[in-house]
Order: sequence, then structure tokens, then C-alpha cells
Amino acid sequence: MPQHVDEMRKRYEEFSQGDLESALQNWADDVVWQGSNSTELPGGGETSGKEDIGGLLQSVGSDWDEFNLTPDEFFESPPDRVAAIGFYRGRVEDTGREFEASFCHVFRCNEERIAELRQITDTVRWMEALEPA
Repeated sequence: MPQHVDEMRKRYEEFSQGDLESALQNWADDVVWQGSNSTELPGGGETSGKEDIGGLLQSVGSDWDEFNLTPDEFFESPPDRVAAIGFYRGRVEDTGREFEASFCHVFRCNEERIAELRQITDTVRWMEALEPA
């Protein structure tokens, strides 16, 4: 099971370096992304399919002058769950507002592929940052 945490660390590093293709390489084609309950926020609601999730991840960065996510801790729950806890940080391109919001990502793996991601985050911080000036 530790291989799942090692793989997750690697995928976060690839995403942070802008290598989205590598970051998504072990995601199942029919993966499901369960974002925040606010569809007004980037990544909110449910998105299905590796290709659509790739597009979603590309678009999340488009509103930001700077955007990064830093996982601080990883946890495993055999046989198929991995959780990452950390922070989103960024600066909104239009307003220059900076923000920081905690996150918890819970992944379900199926045969060495990521089959599901549930995102839990502080939606108030996102809304405050993205609110028009």
C-alpha cells in the first residue's frame, strides 16, 4: 500500500511543475472528480472522465496570477484509499487578491489507477478571493 502514497506525492510534484500530462497518467479513463458543493467555484461539482478533469485542471489556473497547492500530509486506508491534506495558495489575476485555503483530497484507487477524487476545501476563502473588485 505505501506505493499509493509515493505515487500521490509524485503526481502532486508533477502538477506543481506544470506537467499535467504526467500528473494524470495513472488516473482511470472513467475517473470521477467530486469537487466542492459550489459549482460557482473552480473545480466545483462533479466532473467525470480523465480528459474532462484535465481540462478542468487547466482552467483552474486561468483565473490566477499565481496558483499552487502544497500537500503537507498523506494518509492511507487500505486497501484502496489515500488522503492528502494541505493548502491551496494563490493570487487572483484580476484583483491581485491573495488567498490561502486548506484542502483534503481523498482518492480511491482501483487496480493501481485513481478511480475517484473527493475534494474538501474552505469554499468561503475561494469565494472571497474570486469576488469581483
